[in-house]
Amino acid sequence: MRALLLGGVLAAALLAAIGGCGGGSYAPLRHPFRGATLLVDADSPAAHWRRDHGAAWLDPIAGTPQARWLTGPEELPDLAGVLAAARRQGALPVLVLYHVPNRDCAGPGAGARDARAYARFVDQVVDALGDHRAAVILEPDAVAAECFDDARAALLARAVRVLADAGHHVYLDAGHPRWHDPRETAERLRRAGIARAEGFSVNVANRQSTADSHRWGLAVSDLVGGREMVIDTSRNGLPAPPDDQWCNATPQALGAPPTTDPRLARVAALLWVKSPGESDGPCGRGEPPAGVFSPAQARALIADAPGLPASARRAARAATAPLT
Repeated sequence: MRALLLGGVLAAALLAAIGGCGGGSYAPLRHPFRGATLLVDADSPAAHWRRDHGAAWLDPIAGTPQARWLTGPEELPDLAGVLAAARRQGALPVLVLYHVPNRDCAGPGAGARDARAYARFVDQVVDALGDHRAAVILEPDAVAAECFDDARAALLARAVRVLADAGHHVYLDAGHPRWHDPRETAERLRRAGIARAEGFSVNVANRQSTADSHRWGLAVSDLVGGREMVIDTSRNGLPAPPDDQWCNATPQALGAPPTTDPRLARVAALLWVKSPGESDGPCGRGEPPAGVFSPAQARALIADAPGLPASARRAARAATAPLT
């Protein structure tokens, strides 16, 4: 009897360790980034601009693996080319789904029209991927946003389930260290289906340091079953602006290059999720609108990047025209 009781206690402890403070069961981790090659997308806006203008100074961005964003059904036909390139390179594609209704809390015109349209979009993504497995960053800012509610949580949980059931590796976006504390973030992630996801993403399209993102991510992970994280380092080479401005910050720089061997506890990969050089929107100084590739911003990201060779930084600074 004593042995049975002891065995029961140990089993309960093991379940608690697996489930974390959130309770319930978590899907086994599959570690898709271990030993994986990341896709270099020759069809990215930076790569196109580099070819069209003979701009070799753009190589630190154009020749580096980055995620491909899917912001609506109209972009799904382009997936065929991405997957073909991934097959040629033997690479794992990293996709970002960014189409949740009321995206960025901007109202009914932003993202999918409604829950049904969003569910259809997720199903279409699965169909377009076919038997090619992908790592999916699911809906940057959707969990951390002020308009997060039960309806959005249910939409995200369904998306996690559909993608995971199809064999894809889902990283539900968690926001960044300056947004919500770990406990609030973990509670939202649990409601949004983190138990079926491979993990969560941190610092997407933001400029928080890798060290701060990692510390905060570990605190979140402790509360969601030890899920792993990916950290966006595409623009965190310099300290984040003190006011954490959402628009085009100055100065900013490329952070650590993407790697599937980050050697940080519970970090599956460092990624360039946000496309470097892509505008976040003007801060009142006449910059390009959000989503548009800006060679001037790309040049600044390279020129001030502390981790790049001095020759690469000099080449970017010497670039003069055209930069619009």
